[in-house]
Amino acid sequence: MGTPPLSPWAVLVLSLVLVGLWAPCVLSRQPNFIVILADDVGWGDLGANWAETKETPHLDQLAAEGTRFVDFHSAASTCSPSRASLLTGRLGLRNGVTHNFAIASLGGLPLNETTLAEVLREAGYSTGAIGKWHLGHHGRHHPSSRGFDYYFGIPYSHDMGCTDSPGYNVPPCPPCPRHGAAARVARKDCYTEVALPLFENVTIVQQPVELGSLARRYAEEAARFIQRARDSGRPFFLYLALAHMHVPLTPPLPPAPGTGAYGASLGEMDALVGRMKELADSLGRGSTLLWFTGDNGPWAQKCELAGRLGPFVGAWQRQRGGSSAKQTTWEGGHRVPALVYWPGRVPARRTSHALL
Repeated sequence: MGTPPLSPWAVLVLSLVLVGLWAPCVLSRQPNFIVILADDVGWGDLGANWAETKETPHLDQLAAEGTRFVDFHSAASTCSPSRASLLTGRLGLRNGVTHNFAIASLGGLPLNETTLAEVLREAGYSTGAIGKWHLGHHGRHHPSSRGFDYYFGIPYSHDMGCTDSPGYNVPPCPPCPRHGAAARVARKDCYTEVALPLFENVTIVQQPVELGSLARRYAEEAARFIQRARDSGRPFFLYLALAHMHVPLTPPLPPAPGTGAYGASLGEMDALVGRMKELADSLGRGSTLLWFTGDNGPWAQKCELAGRLGPFVGAWQRQRGGSSAKQTTWEGGHRVPALVYWPGRVPARRTSHALL
């Protein structure tokens, strides 16, 4: 009682100190930060975590060259609350975000909450958010009013948008195939032509967004943002909130035999992360901390379009059915992959079992 809450910056630094990662050396300049947040990614979607996964060579390399956290948990098992906690360092019961925001939501992350972007901008950083926001899209709830100098992305999940019947998960996909049946055949009315807007700062630059090119555009905008920050001589904070692995899945090429839409999309995400690592290394090894994690576990109700839980399926689910993933408080709902890469400062080839 009476103790002031830690700032988001203090939370990040304290986390590194507690797990013994903060190196005794003194930086010659302020480090850059790239935080990559995957959407609906499973703990088992990382090959370094789960041997059955073969589609993530770049993430596995990132794990080999950095520290892998195997007991890392998002702050919630749904999108908006976990993102609010990531950017404020405070749980939903404290920051006021306990449910997902919808298309018709007028509010967002409470305006009296301080974001990590605001803290770093005050410290002289160039701040950018690229990807899914989902913390309010009207007025001062927009990312451009929450500490970010630049924003490029979508305001909420890409299965949401303007339709005749607004709401979640519209248009609906066909029901899951029965046990042992072949994967369902994609229907034309499954997640097509949802009039989802793509923003650059406060301007809609495309609607409906072309989902198939979104990963490429995110990578291009991230590279441009980093180059602008580099030209300005300022350190930067880039928050890259991917559309992967949320449905609908839109891999750029027909999936290879035996891969399926999910595996192809996972490979696309992996390549994007590999590109971000290349950009970080191009700035000088050790100048940039890159952190990859997920907002919550896989959306199990999407069947073959959902990710892998790894070992986190308990006796209850095996015997009685049901999900232990996204939208639940079972471990698979909030235990997510987490990698930290910072050459010379974060140990390489290290697996941490710290509960974070």
